[in-house]
Amino acid sequence: MTSAPPRPGQRIRLGVVGQSAERPDGVPKVTGEFAYASDLHAEGMLHGQTLRSPHAHARIVSIDITAAKAMPGVAAVLTHADVPGGLLFGLEHPDQPALAKDVVRFVGEPVAIVAAEHPEQARAAVRAIRVDYEPLPLVSDPIAALGSDAPQLHRRGNVIKELRVVHGDPAATAEIVVEGEYEVAMQDQAALGPEGGLAIPDRDGGVTLHVATQWLHVDRDQIAACLRLPKDKVRLVLAGVGGAFGAREDVTIQIHVCLLALATKRPVRMTYGREESFYGHVHRHPARLFYRHAATRAGRLVAVHATIVLDGGAYASSTGAVVANAGCFAAGPYRVPNALVHCVGAYTNNPPAGAMRGFGAVQSCFAYEAQMDLLAKRCGLDPIEIRVLNGLVEGDTIITSQPMIGSAPVPALLRRLADLPLPGDDDDEDVMALPGGAGNLARREDIVRGVGYAAGFKNVCYSHGFDDYATARVRLDRDGDGLIAHVHTAAAEVGQGLVSVCAQIARTELGIDRVVVDPADTTIDSARAKRG
Repeated sequence: MTSAPPRPGQRIRLGVVGQSAERPDGVPKVTGEFAYASDLHAEGMLHGQTLRSPHAHARIVSIDITAAKAMPGVAAVLTHADVPGGLLFGLEHPDQPALAKDVVRFVGEPVAIVAAEHPEQARAAVRAIRVDYEPLPLVSDPIAALGSDAPQLHRRGNVIKELRVVHGDPAATAEIVVEGEYEVAMQDQAALGPEGGLAIPDRDGGVTLHVATQWLHVDRDQIAACLRLPKDKVRLVLAGVGGAFGAREDVTIQIHVCLLALATKRPVRMTYGREESFYGHVHRHPARLFYRHAATRAGRLVAVHATIVLDGGAYASSTGAVVANAGCFAAGPYRVPNALVHCVGAYTNNPPAGAMRGFGAVQSCFAYEAQMDLLAKRCGLDPIEIRVLNGLVEGDTIITSQPMIGSAPVPALLRRLADLPLPGDDDDEDVMALPGGAGNLARREDIVRGVGYAAGFKNVCYSHGFDDYATARVRLDRDGDGLIAHVHTAAAEVGQGLVSVCAQIARTELGIDRVVVDPADTTIDSARAKRG
């Protein structure tokens, strides 16, 4: 972003739109003074721990918490019977129990929670809980889950979401046909800061939760339903977020720590270690993708057929949106006159899958770009050339019949990419230049360098017509040094620089230098973490 040069005598206002601005949270983060969710503390707080299922699919025969409740330092041991409101929650479809009742559907599903004076006392109490399980038939393959003889994991069946896209003539074909089957494995966001939160009971019977999340209001609504509290009795404040990448869109510790705080009438902090974090949050959807591309001998695309099966795991999370993205963007950023796409998300007994950067569009991109390379080889074309030939430009339509309005410079970007010099042979003796760096994980004689090309595209914001919006409030104060603006929004700063942008906009529009971006909370209308 650039701005016009200042006129003679014009005062240069630092940190406005068009100029670099110092991140308000930058110095505290690099000096180690920034408070992340795991740093939260309250006088007299208890520590929470979770008992998780060791089975991927089993019936809960009984839960005995007697010994755990009698252990030193234990203030509360809760099961599904202690959830005062609705047991189920979910980002798009409420199908996941706050604490498992009757059945567990994946390894790591929460069964009981404990609050104690010390983390070690809480962990000991968790180990003292006795659960009798009866293993059930499980399904771990999403394609098998769609079969008529598969164990049905939910009352409505194993299909979470199904989408068909038909564009042009689905029966169209051409001289050159390439087919491929592709698989994308589960991937974890592995944010540097695991989940953490501090719940403080309020005198009016409500609760205030300080938590690292991406969607304060969406979290609040799910928490309030499980606690059987009015939404205005559940206040969320954004704590320091150590990375998000989609994993913090879903509820993890939020309901549990609030239940414990209300049950004990004391502040409760709950944090996950790295292993528990892997169990506790959603992951990228594994996928199986079956593609068929048809093109003329000159390389022009005629048709794309795709069948995409996404593994949603035990609960729905954002699978509906991921299915929509995977299906709607299944043909890539190319002119495709004819298409037939079938995309489905299935329940399995694997860990729940949800949002992770570019969700849905990423899985499809891996497959259709591999197809474009195969097609280029069959047509005798350079991989860049076939992409330039078919790349979207303004005025084209994608397979959902949506016209490309505004910027769609796919061929231009690919040409610029092709004009870049290729990396040369690395004869630098500096071992830090080798893959692995200081870890010395590679030997020079083992290194083979190659160059690949890929193009992808995705919508901005959530997915599939989802109502994305944001609200902000600005308050002007005055002190001895003049005006100061306070910006208040519920949008989550998760590392993308939102606090910097808010301050820049306020300085630009209000014409003042001093801007403070107040902590995000639910006292203002909903907003979500920005996506791009």
